[in-house]
Amino acid sequence: MRSVRAFSSQARPASPRHSRRNASRRPRRGSASAEFGLLVPVLLLLAMAGTDLVNFMRTQMRLDSAALQLGQLVSQCNRIAAPGDTDQFWTYAQRIVGSAGNVTGASATGAVVLSAVAQQNGATRVMWQQRGGSAAHASRIGVAGGNAALPGGFAVPQGQTLFVTEVFLPRAPWSLGTLFMEDGAEQVLRGMTVFLTRAADAPALQLAPAASAQPDCTG
Repeated sequence: MRSVRAFSSQARPASPRHSRRNASRRPRRGSASAEFGLLVPVLLLLAMAGTDLVNFMRTQMRLDSAALQLGQLVSQCNRIAAPGDTDQFWTYAQRIVGSAGNVTGASATGAVVLSAVAQQNGATRVMWQQRGGSAAHASRIGVAGGNAALPGGFAVPQGQTLFVTEVFLPRAPWSLGTLFMEDGAEQVLRGMTVFLTRAADAPALQLAPAASAQPDCTG
């Protein structure tokens, strides 16, 4: 009797329900693998495009920081010498921009533009401009001797001198980044700040920087 029971227990056929459960698991596993394979390229695309957007944001933050810190420095100058001080300005801006690109020097693709703005004959005018880097980037506020287009309708007090600092740098997105941007072409990023001079003799700074190799503000 014991041998018959042992034999009968070993020969018991598998439950039909159990067989159906195992059979149903195989297609599900194959379907999940196929779906994951289709999802991986999409995730990689999103990750690379996101990296491109982050790169643009980091570059813009550096330009804003360069314009802010350089503007603060210039606003404290009592006199400005060229190229003694202005060369130091461009070098200072480049140090802040860092590896994002070149805004000074012969190989620069970007630029730094410093403008002095004041009231003259009832109009807000650009008294003078100095630039470092590429000549391809024009100031957005105007040219020396012309009317100044200040942001937000900013008005310069009579007898005061306003310094406008602009830092430009072109940036082209990766091919994947064009899918998430309005314009896939190269974009020129710009940082800008405006500061009234803190010098006691503000009108003196409305004259173009004196041609001197000796720095007067940064020395």
